[in-house]
Parts: sequence; C-alpha cells; structure tokens
Amino acid sequence: MTFAETITVEDLEADPYPIYAQLRREMPVAYIPAVNLWFVTRFKDVEYLSKTPEIFTAAVESSPLDRTWGKPTILTADGPVHKNLRSGVDPKYHPKRVAAYMDDLVLPIARECHDRLRASGGGDLMSDYFEPISILSLTRSLGLGHVDLETLRRWFFGLAQGAINFECDPDRQAVADAISAEITGIVTPVMQKLIEEPDDSALSHMLHDGMPEGETRTIDFVLPTLKVLLLGGMQEPGHGAGSIMAGLLQNQDQFSEVKGNPDALLPRAVDEGLRWVTPIGSQTRQTTQPVEIGGVTIPANQPVAAVLASASHCESRFTDPGRFDIHRNEGSHAAFGFGHHFCAGRWFARQQITSALRYLIDHSPEISLRDDGPVQFRGWEFRAPSTLNVTLR
Repeated sequence: MTFAETITVEDLEADPYPIYAQLRREMPVAYIPAVNLWFVTRFKDVEYLSKTPEIFTAAVESSPLDRTWGKPTILTADGPVHKNLRSGVDPKYHPKRVAAYMDDLVLPIARECHDRLRASGGGDLMSDYFEPISILSLTRSLGLGHVDLETLRRWFFGLAQGAINFECDPDRQAVADAISAEITGIVTPVMQKLIEEPDDSALSHMLHDGMPEGETRTIDFVLPTLKVLLLGGMQEPGHGAGSIMAGLLQNQDQFSEVKGNPDALLPRAVDEGLRWVTPIGSQTRQTTQPVEIGGVTIPANQPVAAVLASASHCESRFTDPGRFDIHRNEGSHAAFGFGHHFCAGRWFARQQITSALRYLIDHSPEISLRDDGPVQFRGWEFRAPSTLNVTLR
C-alpha cells in the first residue's frame, strides 16, 4: 500500500501540512482514494495546472459544488460562460470600488464586536470578532443584510459540507442540499425585485452588469455562483484573519513590529498569514486528455486538485515554510489561485482582513492568548483556528 492510499479524510482535517510535505518529497502527483482526487502539490505544477485550462478544465463532472447547487458556477465554468459570470461579479469587487467602501462596511461591525470583547475582558476572536465581520461584510455587500448572523453561520456550515464532500457522504450531502434549497427560497424574491429595481448591491450587478440594454441574467443562471460567493466569502476572510492573528500572537517580536509600524508591516503580515495557513486549500480541475505532470501520467477525465495550501509551503519557493515570518521576500503565495480563476473576491478579502486586523490592533492596548500551548487549527479545504481565545484590555 502506498502512502497516498493510507491518507484518510480525518488525517487531512486534523493537519494536512505534514501530509503535503511527504507528498511533495515522494509523490508530488498522486491519486488520493479517500477523497477521489489526484493531488498536485508542488508550486510549479500547481501553477501550470491552474493556467492550462485546455488540459485541466474547471468543468469537473464529479464536482461537489455542481452536485450541491447546480451549474454553471464561476468556479466550475470556463470560456464564455465563465467570462459572463465574472463580468457580473467583478464590478462590485474591483480594487478601486472596494477601497472606496470597505472601511464604511467593516468598521461599524468591528467596533460593535470589539466593544463587546473589551467589556468582557476578551473572548474567542474567531466566533466573536473575525467571523461576524467576514459574514456580515459580505452579505451586506451582496444586498442580503436582512438575513441574521446565526442563519448566515448555518448557511456557511451547510454549504461547506457540500463543497468538501469529495467522498460523497450522503449525510453531508443531505445537509448541504437542505441549506441550498433554503437559500434559494430566501434569495429568489430579493433577486426578482432587483431585476425590476436595480441598486448598487453585488447581487444587482450580478444580474445586470455586462448585459445588453434591457436584458438581465436569469435567476437560475446567477444562483449557483451566488452560493459559491456565500461559501467562499462569508467566513474565509475571517478564517484568514484568525490565522494571521494566531501567527502574530505566537510570535510576539513580530507582533510588536507590526504594532509599531502597521502601515508598512500589516500588509506583509496579511500575505504571510495567508501563505502560512491558506484558508481555502485547493482548486479542482478535470483532465481533458492524458497528461504527464510531475513525472506522472494522469489519464483523461480525471478530477485533479491543485493543492494551493501545499504550493504555498513548497520548499522550492519558501525556506522553512512552516515558520510564520512577515519578513519573507520569496515571491507570491498561492492562496488566491492562478490564471483566469484567480479569486474574484481577492481584493475584497484582503482589504476586509486588513481593516479588521487594523481596528483590533489600534484599539487593543493589550492583547494576549489565554490558552496554553499552540493554537489548534482544523480543516484541509477550509482551514482556520478552532478557537482563538484572548485576553483583551
């Protein structure tokens, strides 16, 4: 039995990084039976895979995304369909647009969450600060600000169960299917109104932008991509922010540097944290023909994971990749992917993370971890600290 055949879903959920390191050394391209995927784990191979859609298509027949909420989605389409979907998503999340509205969107949420933490002397930064900011910022930008926080948390959990269900677990799929149907029921009336009365919400842009005058995209066409945005954007920026903060709190010398010069060093900390613990672990593709990569031939019509988290730890690019170091100068990481599927919400996510961290740092004279020992992380497709309990003054 090969090493790849011994890997379990629980192994990946607990800590995929030692597994990725061994795969990079011994089997950089390998079929992982537990998740029904070929893993591609080295930086150069991941980049090649992601930038060669004629050989590695985003239209994956076994995609758990398509299975859960239909298609096309912005993640599982190529060519004109992908371009059409991107032309509706990009306007609200273009970097100049994001810079104009992000502080007004994030800071009121950050202030409210931070005030509660200060009054309590601290708490869990994940559930009490970063996740609410991430969830509420995204849904308010979309035009779904009327949906309450606990419902949104439940949506994220259910959508995630479907997105990571590579093993086709029926219980996970049932949870995801129910949440997908609930979202459709709640969002459809909002979209119907926006077709007649457009506004500046991202959801309105998704329906109208880039279309001939007098035409809109259909609700059925937009809904699957909306669910992808909800999954990728509701908590993953919060998860990324939590990992960055964990890195800083466990490296107090670097945290002191960032506090002393946040304008210069906080952006570096953000990039390093996203490299160190990548919030979304992989992008899935399907081979259109037999292809040799990393010395291995993958047959045609096979599902392949470009493992972004592994690429961001590849020793060919990063020295001592498991170490958090805001002073790295070793090139860009892979957290947002590559090619024309480079994350559509990357500017929104980076700015949201930066704003949330900056407010926390600026308004917390003292902040320290409460728990003994290292911060505990979990997940391989969606990875973050399980908790981040702090004392706050």
